Amino acid sequence: MSEATMCDPKAKVCAYGECSECLLTCHPMLTIPGEENIRFSQWMTEKITKDEKVSTITVKREITTTQHDLNTDFQERLLHFKRHVFNIKWQFNAYRELRRSLKHNESLLHIDFSENYSCKYSQEIQSVHFGGSHQQASLHTGVLYTAGGQAPHTFCSISPSRRHDPVAIWAHLDPILKVVRERHPQVSILHFFSDGPATQYRQKGNFFYLSTEPYKYGFKEITWNFFQASHGKGAPDGVGGVLKRSADRIVAHRGDIPDAQSLYDKLKSLDTSVELFFVPERDIESKTQVPAIAAVKGTLRIHQAISLTPGQMKYRDISCLCKREEGVLDCPCFNLQEVTLADVPVSSDESPAKPQALNKRSVQIEASAWKYVEEQLQK
Repeated sequence: MSEATMCDPKAKVCAYGECSECLLTCHPMLTIPGEENIRFSQWMTEKITKDEKVSTITVKREITTTQHDLNTDFQERLLHFKRHVFNIKWQFNAYRELRRSLKHNESLLHIDFSENYSCKYSQEIQSVHFGGSHQQASLHTGVLYTAGGQAPHTFCSISPSRRHDPVAIWAHLDPILKVVRERHPQVSILHFFSDGPATQYRQKGNFFYLSTEPYKYGFKEITWNFFQASHGKGAPDGVGGVLKRSADRIVAHRGDIPDAQSLYDKLKSLDTSVELFFVPERDIESKTQVPAIAAVKGTLRIHQAISLTPGQMKYRDISCLCKREEGVLDCPCFNLQEVTLADVPVSSDESPAKPQALNKRSVQIEASAWKYVEEQLQK
């Protein structure tokens, strides 16, 4: 249906409503003679106030409107929907092509937070079973892909901390980046793929770490690509499912898993093919917090972030790796833009080999951020 309103379903300008030829193209609609008003049910969000607290709930309401208004609303939503469908297909194709054509100096990390595991005992008294005594463990799962026909490497980091913000993300990624550096010393380019929740991966804090942390491990170029919203399921979800089923099987055979450390120890004893790491809560709490930085304009539209120089990030609406075979990650396609996240001095051996991107603009941050990044990179 959405493709019927576009000149070329594979063209971004058509899907994003930037094509002068099909911008005003509408999908044909049938009308019901003699039926001016139409009634239908629709899910809606409403705000309710109780005990001086305002909360948002989702309810199903019956709507009455005219055929004309319903048609207009449908056509407007179709404009957003065709962009959504285009992004789904484009990002999956980019992911598939990147996996297929990885070079010897590249690696691909597909990561995701699994739903927290609720720790449990094999036998519980009533107050524990129905109360709030159960602890939870965070599972950050992923798959590492490298070139040369090597089998994908699955991993999972387990932590008692329930934080899923950028600080926790990079605390979970620290042991993974060490593994990549130690086992694949030839890798200098990291490609990340993940879903794009605004509280986790697709936000200014993660962009800041993306443009600083990997350089501490000796990586030179980094891209972070996001699947379209609500379409980020993949191999990492399977990793989390396997580990949770294994944990439940342990409990079913009279094993107790009261906390995250026990979960890690019990799963480790199974000799699973998934490599496990334990991230203590102190490692997350001790990690330097994200300094005060301004949000990147249009963050929710970003599907690819690129860092070639410490403190700098380039980004665009959709992923593009058309010149990757030539060693160029920041091709000017799809209105590539640049943002300064930290003013980091670049030494001679870190000088970027690529020209500066077009449409450069800066985001001001506090001086503390500049000092922090400089100190981290000099370690």
